[in-house]
Amino acid sequence: MKVGVYAGSFDPITKGHQDIIERASRLFDKLVILVSNNSEKKYWFTLEERKKMVGKVLEKYDNIVIEADSGLLVNYCQKNNIGTIVRGIRTVEDCGLELYFASGNMDISEGKVDTVFLPALKEYIYVSSTAAREIARYGGKVTAYVDEKIADMVTERGRQYKPAE
Repeated sequence: MKVGVYAGSFDPITKGHQDIIERASRLFDKLVILVSNNSEKKYWFTLEERKKMVGKVLEKYDNIVIEADSGLLVNYCQKNNIGTIVRGIRTVEDCGLELYFASGNMDISEGKVDTVFLPALKEYIYVSSTAAREIARYGGKVTAYVDEKIADMVTERGRQYKPAE
């Protein structure tokens, strides 16, 4: 069985993420969507809320499993016998950073965890969780960036947003 993992913070999951997941799901018998925390980021939604949103958006897929983890992705892969990480690439800058991580993951795993890159479709190049949050913060329509199934959650969180003083 071919198993891959697509990891992200998904704060919130965007239509760009969904596109990568849709395409990656056709490459694997099983695709794990790993909702994760990055110690460098501050989140709008808790890990559990993000996992729930991802589940809502991806409920139609039979070969997708949604999990959460806060450790190193490569360690998760090794612990769960997953040999392929899927990464989406939007820009040249993304490419450089992702190549760096792919090389590190290959080194750490002693060649057992590889990375597959899927380029973003042109309509999703400028779609990001950051942009979705910014639009929600100012009361804009977020459905251009996030699935309708979670748009109300994102919009409501935007209404509640209070900048630090």
